[in-house]
Amino acid sequence: MNKFNTIAAAAVLAAGLMTATASMAAPFDTKMSSVIATVKADPNYKSIPLASSADRAWFFDECQALYSKKITKEQYVADGAKQFPGYEASFAQLADLLTA
Repeated sequence: MNKFNTIAAAAVLAAGLMTATASMAAPFDTKMSSVIATVKADPNYKSIPLASSADRAWFFDECQALYSKKITKEQYVADGAKQFPGYEASFAQLADLLTA
């Protein structure tokens, strides 16, 4: 295989992986939109203070891990309570919504 074919094959492979990743993200994005709408409409929901980009990235990763069943609800809530003390009930509600 010459250099051009190798580069072309890598590009096709990358495009295929990117498509697969994007299509896999769509159900999670839909679920997150639904979860966000639900908690925004709930006057009793205590909003988690995601003030920094690092906080938002951590939160997104945890939500995605729970949604994809890489962690349990219990682990999600425990991680959330450790990262944001006093917000255990918020994480419990989110866990229920993300896994419903």
